[in-house]
Amino acid sequence: MLLAVWSLSAFLLEIPSGAWADLLDRRRVLVASGVVYVAAFATWMLWPGFWGFLLGFVLWSCSDALHSGTWEAYLFEQLSARRRSGHYARVKARAESVALVLMAVAVAAAAPLHQVGGYPLVGAVSVGVAVLHVGVTLLLPPPVCGAPGPPGSPAPAHETSPRAVDPAPDADPAHRTPHGWVSTLREGVAQARSAGPVRRVLLGYAAVVTLVGFDEYFPLLLADDGSSVGRVAVVMAGIVLLEAVGTALSDRVARLTGGPHAALVLLAGALLALGAAGSGWLGAGSLGLGYALASSLYVAGDARLQHAIGQTSRARSTVTSVAGVAGELGFLVTLATVGVLTLRLELTPVVAGAALVLAVPAALAARRMPPGATADPAADDGTRG
Repeated sequence: MLLAVWSLSAFLLEIPSGAWADLLDRRRVLVASGVVYVAAFATWMLWPGFWGFLLGFVLWSCSDALHSGTWEAYLFEQLSARRRSGHYARVKARAESVALVLMAVAVAAAAPLHQVGGYPLVGAVSVGVAVLHVGVTLLLPPPVCGAPGPPGSPAPAHETSPRAVDPAPDADPAHRTPHGWVSTLREGVAQARSAGPVRRVLLGYAAVVTLVGFDEYFPLLLADDGSSVGRVAVVMAGIVLLEAVGTALSDRVARLTGGPHAALVLLAGALLALGAAGSGWLGAGSLGLGYALASSLYVAGDARLQHAIGQTSRARSTVTSVAGVAGELGFLVTLATVGVLTLRLELTPVVAGAALVLAVPAALAARRMPPGATADPAADDGTRG
């Protein structure tokens, strides 16, 4: 029930919040996301009942919706304004990798914290870290001058224009209205639907998420193989570390197109299938490698999307939020496929077969996706001779 409400809230809020992020100062939207995240953890601590947990999940999904699309658009436009948009894939890859390592540290710290002070201490530390996140967000650079404004606003000044060195004005209040929000929403959805490169990325993005979604079944597969609880924990920690490595290399994956890109998707599916059907450390290692590849392809998909959207789009956050919804749909495809088939079959052959089958459309979609980075990121920042 709680997870269903969380998922439904994310679907309902994802794209609308992206449209607001195209109208407002994206840094402020990110701060608001952090504040709502703090409120979610605080609600769980102060109201530890069903309705408290329900409200906390809604706040959590709201925070995710505000962050999703906003952060990617903010980062891309900050780099683009400095003539370094070709570095987006590398910067995003490193950021995602560091986040995974910190998440692993947090998971490892949870057990000793619980032994010392129980759930109240774990909750208090969680709230403290969320507050720290808000503080770091407040230190982000302000919006850059020259970034595209909301739909209907004047085009940004050319970099050689005197107007380009003036302080960036706040968005026109006339755009921060329900009508302006609807216009932004329409423009973003229209670009996602009609722009060929963007549409191809969205299809490939959703398709590869069907492979990423198998991680929900890793503990069950390991348990079916006879692994103890301790061994499952060790294997899952190793998978997270492999995921961090794969994510760190996603900027290189983002440069692949055509056959090589499709082959990598098929390899990810094959490794996941081998890991699900295998046993022992070989099976666990195959699961980890397959998931690392799938995660790398997933993060690279965002880089492809940001470059496909183009430098002058005024609805970047909205389009990126559409990708978030597409990813959620891909995840639901995995859950539905495994859920229906396991009504009659065992989990292990279902996951192995589904990984192979779902990898085929994902590879076909990957073959048509545009690149997400230039071969030489220095090419767009004027550093080449």
